[in-house]
Amino acid sequence: MTAAGPEYSGNLELALINARLYGRPAADRALLVRNGRIVLIGSVDEVRAAGGPATEVLDLAGASVLPGFTDSHTHFHRTAMLRKHFLDFEGMTTISGVLAAVAERAAGLPTGTWLQGDNLVAGTLVERRLPDRYELDAVAPDHPVLLRGMGKHVVVANSWALRLAGIDAATRDPDGGRIDRDGAGDPTGILHERGKLRLDTTRADTVVPALDDGQRLAALRAGIGELHRNGVTSIHEITRTPEEFGDYAQLHANGELGVRVVGYPRVLEGRAPLSALVDLGLRSGFGDDWLRLGGVKLSIDGACTFRNAAVYDAYPGQPANFGIIRATADEVDAVVLEADRHGLQVAVHAIGPRAVDMALDAFAGLPASSSANGNTGNGRGGQRGRLRHRIEHAYLPPSNGRLSDQFKRMRDLQLVLSTQPAFIHSVGDSWFDIFDEGQASAMVPLRSALDAGLTVLANSDCPSAPPAPLVGIQAAVNRRTSAGRPLDPAERITVVEAITMYTSAPAYAAGEEFSRGRLATGLLADLTVLAADPESVPAIDLAGIDVLATVVGGQLMHRHRSI
Repeated sequence: MTAAGPEYSGNLELALINARLYGRPAADRALLVRNGRIVLIGSVDEVRAAGGPATEVLDLAGASVLPGFTDSHTHFHRTAMLRKHFLDFEGMTTISGVLAAVAERAAGLPTGTWLQGDNLVAGTLVERRLPDRYELDAVAPDHPVLLRGMGKHVVVANSWALRLAGIDAATRDPDGGRIDRDGAGDPTGILHERGKLRLDTTRADTVVPALDDGQRLAALRAGIGELHRNGVTSIHEITRTPEEFGDYAQLHANGELGVRVVGYPRVLEGRAPLSALVDLGLRSGFGDDWLRLGGVKLSIDGACTFRNAAVYDAYPGQPANFGIIRATADEVDAVVLEADRHGLQVAVHAIGPRAVDMALDAFAGLPASSSANGNTGNGRGGQRGRLRHRIEHAYLPPSNGRLSDQFKRMRDLQLVLSTQPAFIHSVGDSWFDIFDEGQASAMVPLRSALDAGLTVLANSDCPSAPPAPLVGIQAAVNRRTSAGRPLDPAERITVVEAITMYTSAPAYAAGEEFSRGRLATGLLADLTVLAADPESVPAIDLAGIDVLATVVGGQLMHRHRSI
């Protein structure tokens, strides 16, 4: 690829001096970056002497330099589109507020134009429910309206949108999905998982119009700045359509990507089937230091915030509801086996304990000669050693006390656990509306996972939570919801453990541990500069630490006004 943007201007030298270097001896107070890599760590005098006349010197006056944060499970393309083009319901507390926002947006749109919103969560609304088609019809009768719930597990559509999609009383619930209905059997407009049908924007036959190339690229460029402001230098990105990964590739070709992207295309419920990757001979690690293939993603169940995570004991008050299974055991087993056989890491979405067991069974079924069972040759597709298969989420502990058994199986299968402590902040209060006190309080059991010997990644799953690692670090250490409600303190972890989940652990999970994730000479110069030492800040204040600078590949991508 050719490039001309700042992403590739490798001649910059940058010296960070008078800093606290995370994980380094106290005598190390400075580092020098050249050609995108750390070339020297030592005293201020040593670094000054090694720099040249063109070296940019940044005096940090005691600020802390950390390895760049990685947000290791994101839907950032979707997040960027949301920020630029759709209504964002994050922080919304009432249905009347949601409807007012819809009405205001509708008033400025030509008749018949689609109106879309995102990040809607019933548990954050005082009514503890989602609006329905009739309420949306009342405030936006002249537009098809589609509002997405957190994680896109549920959407709410008005009558116009339902009509365009062909969803009516005669429409049957598809496998892996549910259409909520009123007493007369008519759809209420609330569609769960695969019940979205042609209102799912990733389907080839969707009726929802797509954004054009220019709209998407402009939104993505603007969105990457949000990552930089939060100290994020790398993301593990879940993509559902070719356009999403293609947009990152276009920015990369332009030399303006500015953040490292490890891609995980969906091979079920997406438009990139596993066979397409296999037929091209692609392996995990294909690409370069800026944009590469991490593996493939598939989802087993839905989200617990909508009572769709697959559980063994029915949801309280819903004796017939055991969650939604979106992929059968045979489908999961086949994808895991085929992907592993062809050198592709697999990330499996499994929230509820029933789904976690399905994922574990699939990985346990791999042949003894597979990379997941200890093949430690020279690595495949750019990864060193075995493929680091992942289970995504698994933050809903079994109610029957089998958590330790599941974590032991994960450890024995050498799986990586990728989970979201930021959910404690973003939706933690809603858990107490869904589960009993004990189970709600035990959510996101990080201490148990670490004590079981697991490699644990922490991430945002944005836009379900903000792409702000400090929010997740505070939640993991403090275990309090946004309303201040405490969760089981026995599952607290230390600041150092939480930082590891955003730095060296995701580097290991992506096979990048020899190029990033630590402060060491020879590694890529991806750095996050914090105004305060996170180990010295009260747990309740961690999210408020200012990000003073973000450096990616030696380039100063974000600089706080104070330095």
